[in-house]
Amino acid sequence: MGHGAEKKKTNDRILSAYHNLFERAYDPAEGVPIWLPMEFHEAWASALTNNKRPQMSRNGHGWHVRTYGNKADEPQQAAPTGKQDGAKAPFVLRPFKPIDGGALPPREFLFGKHYQRRTVSGTVAPGGTGKSSLVMVECIAMATARNLLDEDVNERVRVWYHNGEDNMTELERRVFAICQHYRIPQEDLEGWFFMTSGNEVPLRVAESYNQVRMSINHQLIKCITDAITDNKIDVCALDPLVTLHGVRESDPGQMDQVIRIFTRIADTQNCAIDLSHHTRKLAPGASAEDHTVDDMRGAKAISDAMRAVRMLNIMTPPDAENAGLMELERSNYFRIDRAKANYSGPAKKAVWRQFMNVDLPNGDAVGVVGTWLFPGQDGAASPQRTELERKVKAVFLETLRRFAETGRAVHERGPHSAPATFAKEREAKVAKVSKAQLTHAMRQLFDEGKIRLEEFTTGHRNRAARIVEI
Repeated sequence: MGHGAEKKKTNDRILSAYHNLFERAYDPAEGVPIWLPMEFHEAWASALTNNKRPQMSRNGHGWHVRTYGNKADEPQQAAPTGKQDGAKAPFVLRPFKPIDGGALPPREFLFGKHYQRRTVSGTVAPGGTGKSSLVMVECIAMATARNLLDEDVNERVRVWYHNGEDNMTELERRVFAICQHYRIPQEDLEGWFFMTSGNEVPLRVAESYNQVRMSINHQLIKCITDAITDNKIDVCALDPLVTLHGVRESDPGQMDQVIRIFTRIADTQNCAIDLSHHTRKLAPGASAEDHTVDDMRGAKAISDAMRAVRMLNIMTPPDAENAGLMELERSNYFRIDRAKANYSGPAKKAVWRQFMNVDLPNGDAVGVVGTWLFPGQDGAASPQRTELERKVKAVFLETLRRFAETGRAVHERGPHSAPATFAKEREAKVAKVSKAQLTHAMRQLFDEGKIRLEEFTTGHRNRAARIVEI
């Protein structure tokens, strides 16, 4: 981004923040506001003395106080007819006017279709799935403008990552591991990546007392807003949501207010904010795979207040089997589902991520998230899938030969099909091969011309078809 464009964005952000304060929280009768910088106090007080309403503005000479004429100078309107009850409405209802679609500003996605300026998004998963690791890699990708995860990085942006659970030393281990794995010079993060820990910088914007009354920490909110403004932050990732407040997550009214706090910050500061959150505990007997947005912990108001929500799900046993992975390996892979995306359509295919072990110079090992393609999803099958298919076909043919030697026939379909029968035999049990895998192998062997169907007469003089090796 050029210096001029960056300067304009910064000025627009400051002006937006000022306007937000004036429109929502300032009464001229109260005098000079305490949050106004000292260099503007004299001009502000002078405008108030002259019965004018002050407002901030900026031109080529810099920031200054602009004043509007007093009420005596405004044109008088004709007295309304009819009875007037109550105070003047706090807003003006304007009739619709045609919209110029070409003049509408496009949505500003900063990374893929998740991080968007002036919006709050959510990253949700059970504990230990990989939320923090994923978000940290994404933050570093945005801060360095590197395509680390096959996602669009539209521009280099300043990123603030806050983790409310881990200490700074652990966070530094992860950053070092990411830079080492992706070969990123740490100097590239200076001035672009900011990181805080909840141990040193606790961010709790709201508390509830007696589970009824809610108290908002306006001073802390101002500090957060000032930090974003002063450091020109474009993306703020706060992880996890539970550390950012002390209210009841089951209370929809209170949780809506908590999320709206960050919505206002994102809107006024023209930045993207992502909140990491956990899923609720599963009911006894429920499956631990394939969580949806309805499995978010707490009130539904949380997801309702977010504009985009993505769910992280650990690979299921059937998917692991189809991918040629062992049961112990599947926890290293997770799927990203766009559970709620009000501004973009559903993904055409699943997005997968993989944990890779990175050894640090001090002897520690840290998991770093990287891209992964499900076998057959794109390009060639993975080596694991290729090896699994070879092994299953070998088991099928070995068992078929043994059956042929003893005169036992197996069929393509039915309760005595080859896959159903072979899955109970010693060859399949030793190799840990399932009926579903044998079915897939049988189809491949038919396609490759290595087996065929042969008609024969059964002991009851019935005609049937058995599988034979070619």
